[in-house]
Amino acid sequence: MALDPEFLDAIARLGRVFDRHRRETGHRPVLVGGAAVSFLTGGLILSGDFDFVVPLDGPFDTAMREAGFKREDRHGHLIVGWYHPSLPRYGFQAVSGPLFDGRADRDRLLVASFDAASEVCMPGFEDMIADRLGQYASSGKKNREMLGQAVLLFRLGASIDRAYLYRRIVEETGDPSDIGLMP
Repeated sequence: MALDPEFLDAIARLGRVFDRHRRETGHRPVLVGGAAVSFLTGGLILSGDFDFVVPLDGPFDTAMREAGFKREDRHGHLIVGWYHPSLPRYGFQAVSGPLFDGRADRDRLLVASFDAASEVCMPGFEDMIADRLGQYASSGKKNREMLGQAVLLFRLGASIDRAYLYRRIVEETGDPSDIGLMP
C-alpha cells in the first residue's frame, strides 16, 4: 500500500510550518502518534490525526495561521487543534509535554524531506513501538489496534536497536514480550 497523495500533501504542508518554526525559534517540532505510524508503515496503517510535540506554541500558532491552517471550529469536531480547509479529513494538534515525557533520545529522530522547505521530524521505530505498547498496556480493554501497530512497526524496522527498544518499552509501562522481545 502507498501513502495517499492527500496525506502526503498534508504532511508536506505541516513540514513547511515545522521548518519555519525551527528557523524562527531553534526548536524542532516532532510528529508523533497515528500520522507518524502511517508514514513509517508506508500507509499500511491509516490515520487522519496529525499530532505533534512543539514548544513555544505562540510562534507555532502564527506559522500555522500564515500557512492557511484554521483553528478547529467545525461542527462535529473536537474544538482543539487545527485543520486546513483544503484538507478537511485531517486534524492537526499539538500534544502537551516534552517528547515521550523526555525519555526519547532526540538523536534517534528521523527526518523526512518533502521539498526544500518542508521537513518533518518524527520518532524512530523504537520510540513509536514503545509508545504504541504503552498505550496498549494502559488501556483498560487492551486496545488491540495499538498492539497491532507495535507489531507491524517491529517487523518493518530495518535496524532496530533491541536494547534501546526494550528499555523504552519498559519506561512506557509496556511489556516487551507482547512483540516477542526478550531481554
